[in-house]
Amino acid sequence: MLRYLLVLTVLVAACEAPLPDYDPDAGTLPLSCFEPVTGGVFLTGLTAPLPGCTAPQQDAGVMGLDAGFWKAGGVLVVPPSAQGMPLPLVIAFHPAGGSGVGVRNQLGMEAAADGGAIFVYPNAPRGTWDLGQADGVAVDLLLRSLSRAYCIDPARIHIAGFSAGAVFTLYLGCNVPSTFRSMAVVAGTEDRFDTRCCKDPISALFIHGTNDQTISAGEGHNAADEVGKRDGCGINTTLVNGCDVYTSCPAPHEVSFCPWEGAHEVPDWGGPAIWNFFSGG
Repeated sequence: MLRYLLVLTVLVAACEAPLPDYDPDAGTLPLSCFEPVTGGVFLTGLTAPLPGCTAPQQDAGVMGLDAGFWKAGGVLVVPPSAQGMPLPLVIAFHPAGGSGVGVRNQLGMEAAADGGAIFVYPNAPRGTWDLGQADGVAVDLLLRSLSRAYCIDPARIHIAGFSAGAVFTLYLGCNVPSTFRSMAVVAGTEDRFDTRCCKDPISALFIHGTNDQTISAGEGHNAADEVGKRDGCGINTTLVNGCDVYTSCPAPHEVSFCPWEGAHEVPDWGGPAIWNFFSGG
């Protein structure tokens, strides 16, 4: 009986003890941030010229993303110009229950890029994207593997996503922004993760349907506002081609929010708009 009471006392004390970084009076929760792997791309960065720029020539075209790059598979699109010519890299993340093949068709960026970038569309290992360690670490390893095989410009790495893929895009842009030149967020929100983890600035394009019943346009606009604040842009915007462009953003960063009269989907003009943003056009 005494042993039982001692164990119960310890368990109760453990449950009542405040968690690290928890302030009962302020009502704050412990920070839950992505922690990059020591020695990984997210911490050390990639420095030109990359090994892939002098590696033996790789096949070009539309290929399966094999286990050497990403265990869950997906799609890899490499233009003929990739050999020896540093190219932008775009990684795009699909919605929950989707696939790399699906989001490639949904975003439709490649026609506008016209062979001017390498595109990667990975499949989520568990059907949707993990807002924790596992998938973030996998993206880190993916970048390292791609940099050894292909001639990637480390200053022009971009991420994009739709729905749950857009949330994961925002998650990476929050936790490890310095790796990426910019991000494109289609129907995304920051309400799914701890934004206190957000660090450095990152350029961002937001596209959101005003009739979205899955993730409201208000959530998307709030995310754009928060990214703009973190970038030092302020809250004032100017209407340019139907998009709210945040003014006074410190160079080279820029943030735009583009509403459109649609539901939870990617508009037909989304792909060209995303590539135009990524390429600085």
